[in-house]
Amino acid sequence: MAAIIEGLQRIAQGREAEIFAWDEGRVLRLFRHRRSEASLQHEAAAMKAARTVMPSVPEVFGFEEIDGRPGIVMERVEGPDYITVLGSKPWLVWSAGTTLGRLHAQLHEATAPPELMLLRTRLMGMVERSGVGASDAARLRAAINALPDGDRVCHGDFHPGNVLKTERGPVVIDWPNATAGDPPADFARTDLLLAMGDPPPGTPSIVKYMQGFGRKLIRSAYRRAYLAERPTPDDLVKRWQLVRVADRLYDDKIEVERVKLTAMLREGGLLS
Repeated sequence: MAAIIEGLQRIAQGREAEIFAWDEGRVLRLFRHRRSEASLQHEAAAMKAARTVMPSVPEVFGFEEIDGRPGIVMERVEGPDYITVLGSKPWLVWSAGTTLGRLHAQLHEATAPPELMLLRTRLMGMVERSGVGASDAARLRAAINALPDGDRVCHGDFHPGNVLKTERGPVVIDWPNATAGDPPADFARTDLLLAMGDPPPGTPSIVKYMQGFGRKLIRSAYRRAYLAERPTPDDLVKRWQLVRVADRLYDDKIEVERVKLTAMLREGGLLS
């Protein structure tokens, strides 16, 4: 349940944070759980780097803490996310997928700053937290080590709910999972999310209803647009996608997908 913050107007919310109106032209992204100052600085560094190739990424102004909850003060950006857009205008699904693909490809032009954690480091941490047996852990580590490092900004959670449709164009939000890595790894994660991700709280019922057909359309449009901008070997995408399946499997927020994800890893030879 969301906490009531006296004197602040909540204007949006997601799984990880609530958004409150702040000073003129600014908002406070207040996280639901405690985070370290280093993690906030990490997110701000990712956004700053992304702004070098995508000026519409919100500008960061500073940090605040309210009732023990950390927050980032950033530029206020007005507009619905693309899940909400498709909830009222489902016929725009192909156009939305094309926009997402082009935007994601543009993001991957950004060189990661030294402050960003390597994606490989994050994934190795995932293996350690997963609790799998020694042989399965060894398979996962080998699969990760066989893939490229890369030096580009990877969003880590790029999907329609994290892109706003605004008067000045699409704006990418929600950067706490950003890392420095190989763009195909980020592409593979988004492709996986579009294929099977569970919609966030508040998703319009019409969007849930059209999951099957709508997912296929938006995923197809996204893939076509991204790969037109950044041609990527299909084999590399598939190898990254299997690793990102493991990454998502051991995220404790997606229990509903666990059976399907586990089956995918077993079929791919990463779990016994």
